Amino acid sequence: MRFLYIMAIALFAAGCGSNSEIASNSAAPGKDARVEKLERVRDSLKPFFEPMEVRDGDWLDTQKEFGETFEEYVRSNPTLPTPKRRKIYIQPIGTFSHEQRNAIKLAAEYMKAFYDLPVELNADRPLGSVPRDKMRKIEYKNNLQIRTAYFLEDVLPKLLEDDAAALIALTNYDLYPGDTWAFVFGQATFKDRVGVWSLYRLADPITRKYDPKLLLTRTIKVATHEVGHMFSMKHCTKYECLMAGTNHVLETDRRPIDNCPECTAKLSWAMNYEPLKRYERLAEFWKKQGWLDEEKLMRDKANAIRGIK
Repeated sequence: MRFLYIMAIALFAAGCGSNSEIASNSAAPGKDARVEKLERVRDSLKPFFEPMEVRDGDWLDTQKEFGETFEEYVRSNPTLPTPKRRKIYIQPIGTFSHEQRNAIKLAAEYMKAFYDLPVELNADRPLGSVPRDKMRKIEYKNNLQIRTAYFLEDVLPKLLEDDAAALIALTNYDLYPGDTWAFVFGQATFKDRVGVWSLYRLADPITRKYDPKLLLTRTIKVATHEVGHMFSMKHCTKYECLMAGTNHVLETDRRPIDNCPECTAKLSWAMNYEPLKRYERLAEFWKKQGWLDEEKLMRDKANAIRGIK
């Protein structure tokens, strides 16, 4: 299996690859009217985003990545949903608090608006019996960690539905992908259409308590970012963007909760929907949450692209 490591601090760094059997987009690589329109949409959204800033310890301070333009993405024959595999499943695994479960529920609603795909939130499942070679304790913290292979190899393939474009497990257990890694926020494989992400590192590292607003935005960012990888979207290196790689939670907090102009064009082309309608859906989501600043930002973006032919 070929894996994607996401948003992680590790003893050894890992890159971000892509290898998927979800679907293959067979559209001609030449520029067409839709591509040209999305290029104009991209240009109209530039004022809303800041160029990428790389600080000490950030992802791009430790990883050499070059990103990918919208035009390069279109030409890359990306992996996309098919008519038979169009649903995103979210599988909670563990014992969750009320605030954790609420964040997962709202993240599912956000992802439905973000990707314009059906999203099904499954009932919670227990962790199950983890083999000894797929768990460990960090001695200085006495913290139980579960190896990601337990989820990706032992649990999730058995739960994968035939109509799934992706199956995302969210757990409150800390994760690690291998002995040389300190931890990882999550890991995914395109070939098997499964992935796992942890809420554990989204809490305050000292108190282990959650700020409700930060918990929601961090959960949305981690889950939505990874689904983007499942559709062959590489890490963004041009803007402060939801699809940018992050090395630590403070870097995650600096990222917006939306794709940059380049990645918005990619997503709109890949999902074959109108970006105007997408922003209207996202505005309604934030209105429902009472987050007026986010609602206004989505409506401002919608107004910026309204009328583009």
